[in-house]
Amino acid sequence: MRAALAGAAALLAAVPAVGTAACAGPADLRAGQRAAGWLTTLPVADMPTGQLADTVVALRLSGRPPGALASRVAALRRRGPGYATTAGSSGKVALAALAAGADPRRFGGVDYLARIRRAFADGRYGATAYDQAFSMLALAGAGEPVPPAAVRALRGTRGAGGWGFDLRAASRDQVDATAITLEALAAAGVPAGTPWVASARAWMVSQRGPDGGYASAGGGRAADGNTTAMVWRALCASGRPVPSRLRAALRGLQGRDGRVRFTAVSEGSPLLATTEAAIALSGRTLPPSR
Repeated sequence: MRAALAGAAALLAAVPAVGTAACAGPADLRAGQRAAGWLTTLPVADMPTGQLADTVVALRLSGRPPGALASRVAALRRRGPGYATTAGSSGKVALAALAAGADPRRFGGVDYLARIRRAFADGRYGATAYDQAFSMLALAGAGEPVPPAAVRALRGTRGAGGWGFDLRAASRDQVDATAITLEALAAAGVPAGTPWVASARAWMVSQRGPDGGYASAGGGRAADGNTTAMVWRALCASGRPVPSRLRAALRGLQGRDGRVRFTAVSEGSPLLATTEAAIALSGRTLPPSR
């Protein structure tokens, strides 16, 4: 066990300043390394471009050195321009470029930050919480200011508790949309104690299921891996402790080979769940730094 922990610590030490590993304990770090190991077995050619970008980020935050990601980064350089047609997808590619130590303004000959900025109108970067969040995370990671109008737009589109997928106040609040929005607000420098931010976080935390994890629809439903990992990351980004039951719920969805199931009764997309989980289990936060 001592050797395994030493190996995990060495990998994390090799990662540039990308937040804090204090949001994960020894069991989490071991689980994170198994998740990252499983991701490395997946053929790059068969992976959708958005998920390819996500895995570059997850593997880097898990401690894989840039050289180990060369084939994935090369594929993303080729495929990114055709994929990044929205602010959200451009943000995903930009975050992967940052994780790989590249400049998202000149990644494969494309300025992905310019694509994000061109999509900005009335405080919004697109149609969804994910468009908004990935755009804000990418700008913050690249050292560019997030426009105050983008923060005001999020305050204005908050629902009764958190945020919905389409960022309309009248829509049903979703735990995962709320989590990634909180992560983006933290990256943009909005203090975690800001009343409307703290209130949204309190709503998110209150949606905990009986197993200690979280589901997208909330309401105490059984955990899904994607949402549970995103709540973990939102708490970590906010500087709040990640409850041991939440961490155990996510680890409980992991198989011996490292992959993470969607739920206890449905495998769903293990690629999506494992990617989200690997970032959370690393104890580090988005955005990655160059």
